[in-house]
Amino acid sequence: MTPSSTAADMATNTAEIRHAIRPWFHEFLSSFTLPLSFHELSLRLHKNLYTFRGNYTVISLLIFIVTLIFRPITAIVFLIIIVAWIYLFIARDEPLVVFDFKIGDRLVLISLTLITIVSVVVAGVWWNLFLTILMAALLVCLHAILRTPDDIESPYGALLDEDGGSYMQV
Repeated sequence: MTPSSTAADMATNTAEIRHAIRPWFHEFLSSFTLPLSFHELSLRLHKNLYTFRGNYTVISLLIFIVTLIFRPITAIVFLIIIVAWIYLFIARDEPLVVFDFKIGDRLVLISLTLITIVSVVVAGVWWNLFLTILMAALLVCLHAILRTPDDIESPYGALLDEDGGSYMQV
């Protein structure tokens, strides 16, 4: 793997993440039904996890900040870290330039990761992080299972056809 291909892959990944947040009311909070089979459940889970990964990330970050409500200084510090992640890694198209020196995406990623880990250790918010992961996983899976994707076909095909398909005739 060459450094140029790695940088191109990272740029592609950040562009995908940036464009992964879907409209909240028109897409994310619409069209809920129960799945009719395990196959449909797993198909919905897979498709919705990919389609709404940006929305799920935002929800997870909000849950983390809410778990820090009784530690306002820590919440402010982590809000600053989240804004740094968004500004320095996700929302940036051009390379980061500091004092006429270009800083690569890999160095930004490593730096932000280290700052985040040190902040979690120093602030002692492991329990909050654990609760966030549990609550976010529960909410994300629940939404992904219950939301019907727009371009998914029913596994029952003509059985549920309203215009009198071959299986519907009595």
